[in-house]
This record gives sequence, structure tokens and C-alpha cells, in this order.
Amino acid sequence: MKDIFKNKMDCFHNYSVAYTDDCRMPESKTRQLRRAYYAAMTYTDAQVGKVLGQLSSEGFGDDTIVVLWGDHGWQLGEHGEWAKFTNFEDGVRVPFLLHVPGVTDAGMKTDALVELIDIYPTLTDLAGLPQPELCPSFSHNISECVEGVSVAPLLKDPTKQWKQAAFSQYPRPNSGIYYLPDHKYVKSKHSEQVMGYTMRTDKWRYTEWLHFNADTAMGNWSDVWGKELYDHTNATVDFNDENMNRAYDRGFEGVLAQLHDQLMEGWRAALPPAYAQTDDVEHATSEFV
Repeated sequence: MKDIFKNKMDCFHNYSVAYTDDCRMPESKTRQLRRAYYAAMTYTDAQVGKVLGQLSSEGFGDDTIVVLWGDHGWQLGEHGEWAKFTNFEDGVRVPFLLHVPGVTDAGMKTDALVELIDIYPTLTDLAGLPQPELCPSFSHNISECVEGVSVAPLLKDPTKQWKQAAFSQYPRPNSGIYYLPDHKYVKSKHSEQVMGYTMRTDKWRYTEWLHFNADTAMGNWSDVWGKELYDHTNATVDFNDENMNRAYDRGFEGVLAQLHDQLMEGWRAALPPAYAQTDDVEHATSEFV
């Protein structure tokens, strides 16, 4: 580990901490930061309660759709990581809470895979507004289109067959490690030279790190710097089961090949059956309202 880091400034983002030689956060600082984070969440939760309470007291509680979400996950020392800057489950999984008066009043939960890009088409659907168009395969010349779909059908049936995968991505180097033993980053006007494309299915998280052209915003699938495969088939509470990378282990070759193909096919191939897209389909409605 020590030979990877040039100095302790490479360890983490903007934390004035006396790191150990292998870039570990001291235990005392870890406890302090986690305590502060939990306190911040408690305070935020209280403020959300105040907003919802005021909404009801003003008479809008029964006809207002409320969505609560976060734009990224957060790591509190898992895998030695802090903040949001990874493709691990803790870095990309987010809260997504939806309240629809008269529909979700009794509470409900789904294990379906949904994404933040689904929020806009969901709200237009629930509000009875025209649904935005799904982006076609080539959308460079289209001013308005979306890659998400309405999750309103899940409010009728939370067990409904849904997306096959959810997608995220994060670049390197953005900060932290700027070189690896087997690869060398070339300095340029862009910081992103490798892009990590990650996909979460119901059983696996699979990530490929591709050499990235920041000018064309495209990764090179023939220049793969690394792969990660994490097994989520038997859930535990330990860092979302992403402590052991199975990408280079025997016995996982078939899973790796299948997930590689699925990752390359992208979000269109992962859409729910009701939203299966062909190039002549402009939009789909859930017939929820």
C-alpha cells in the first residue's frame, strides 16, 4: 500500500488529519466524523419533519406529491474511503422516498431497481402531464429526452418485474491516487482519464474501469484498466458485501462475461418490459393516472 501513495496529501479529500503511513484514518478521528455525520442526519430529519408538518397545516398535505432523495451516497470509512468519490455501493446508492397522497398513505416498499433519472418522468406521470420522450440510440441532436422511466406502476404492484440493472459512473483521477503500479496517467488538460462504469443488478455489482477520452466523453472498451465484481446474493451488514472482488477468481468467469455484455448494452436493454424501447418508440406511459 505504501508504494502507491506519493504523500499523504493523496489520501483523501481536504481533511486536515494526521493519517497513518498507509493512509488510514486514525480511530479517534473516525469516531468523531461518524458522530458528526449522524448528528447532521438527525438534524436534517427534524427539518424535513417541520417542512412536511407545515405543508399539512397549510392544507396542502393531501394534494402534494413529495419526493425525498440524495444525489449520491456517502462513505464513513468503509473500505478506507470517505465522502462520495467511488463506485462502491455506499458511494452510489441513495435514498429515494416517494409520497403520493391517497396511494402511499399506508406505506409501501419495493426491492425493484430504480434510479434518480426516474424522478422526472415519475412526477409528470403522477401529475397527469405529458410523458417526456425516451432518448433514442443517437440523441445528440435532440434537445429534450430522458433515460429514466416512471416508477408509478410500482405503486400499484411493488413486486412488478422492473429494471434489470441500475447504472452509475465515476472517473479517475479525480483526486486521491494519481498513479498505479501497472498503469500511468498521462497529464492533460482534463483530470478524467479513466472512467469507472458500474452496474448494480439484483445479485451483483459489476464495474469496469476504461481508458476515457474526455474530449469525446467516451470510454474505450478495448482498453480496460480493471474490473470489480461483488456478490450481493447473500446480504450482510458488512459494507454492503463489497469486501471481496471476485472479478479475477475462478468460478466466476461465466458471471463476469454475462455482466460485461450487459454493461456494454447499457440502460436501454435494462428497461422494464413495459418500457421496452425500439427506435420508433417516442415515449411510454404507465396508465397510472
